[in-house]
Amino acid sequence: MIKKKIFIATAVFASICMLGGCATSKSSKKAAEATTEAAQQAKATPVKLNASEYVKLGQYKGLTIKGASTKVTDQDVEDQVNELAQDNASYEEIKDRKTVQKDDYLNVDYTTTINGKENSDYSDSNLDMHLGDGNLNVDEKLIGAKVGDTVTIEFTFPEDYDDSSIAGKKCELAVSINMIEKEVIPEVNDALVKENTDCKTVKEYKKQVRDSLVSDKKSEAEQTNQETLWNKIMDNATQLKDFSEADIKKEVSNIKIENKEMAGYFGMSVSDFIEQYYEMSLEDYAKENLKKQCVQDLLLKENSIEITDADVDEEIQYYIDELGYKDKKEVLSAISEDEIHSELQYTKLMDALMKETTIK
Repeated sequence: MIKKKIFIATAVFASICMLGGCATSKSSKKAAEATTEAAQQAKATPVKLNASEYVKLGQYKGLTIKGASTKVTDQDVEDQVNELAQDNASYEEIKDRKTVQKDDYLNVDYTTTINGKENSDYSDSNLDMHLGDGNLNVDEKLIGAKVGDTVTIEFTFPEDYDDSSIAGKKCELAVSINMIEKEVIPEVNDALVKENTDCKTVKEYKKQVRDSLVSDKKSEAEQTNQETLWNKIMDNATQLKDFSEADIKKEVSNIKIENKEMAGYFGMSVSDFIEQYYEMSLEDYAKENLKKQCVQDLLLKENSIEITDADVDEEIQYYIDELGYKDKKEVLSAISEDEIHSELQYTKLMDALMKETTIK
């Protein structure tokens, strides 16, 4: 029998290899509720600094930067089109082999037991998974097992796991292997396109894909160019004196609050996450943030950038009209008015600076 399936990663499987992460139906809801609750309990508080006391601006107008490429190749289009086939792959049971091998597709049931009691929020059945998607600890345990086997894996949830009800607790994950499958990729033809897109032919779909990629490339290039300019402005700025230990400590606290969820997804502490992602220590990253804050404050002042209440209201309305928020209250429950104000300041500032920058 051939079945079309969506292969997903579970919170429990992700937790074993990354100690945190995405989830299926029940567990994702519980983790999301915990994350929302944590976000409401702890919010970052900006460090107040007299910018001119710490930083002196260098040249920031009339700079020249190398522009990011906006080119879309035929291969880019083909790769995107092939994703349509991948997304509509079907999976057929392998009946002539019972032993699990590397990179297999599996259908499994799993049960999570915590403190000797089954936890229904972290148990599920008829789950499809792909060995080789990063769940290394799971892969190692399942490779070599046979269809019909139940493999038990022990692990401990991290102390700062989003779901506080299980954070720091030891558990057992019992994985029952229902079947081994192989992936069947369909041909990209007019029928596949017509069934799964708003286009009628492959030719029409490729044009749509190219147009979309061109638009995305332009947006990405704009963002990259702004980052390049900002880095050049930062390099040209001179730090006049060190930040106080108290201010660095406050900023470290802010960084932990702002990055806790993302770090948890990868099963890392915020400190390790920052060190790996930004290639600097948490304290150095905090110092860099404070310098950026000072540079931005000085630039806002020199360029007379102001954000009005009307600007903020317009941005909130954008969240409602374009991003699916119900009303102003729901928007402000997700992002504070101060954060919206800060984002608008940066956007308006960069727009002004880019107009005075030469892009080669």
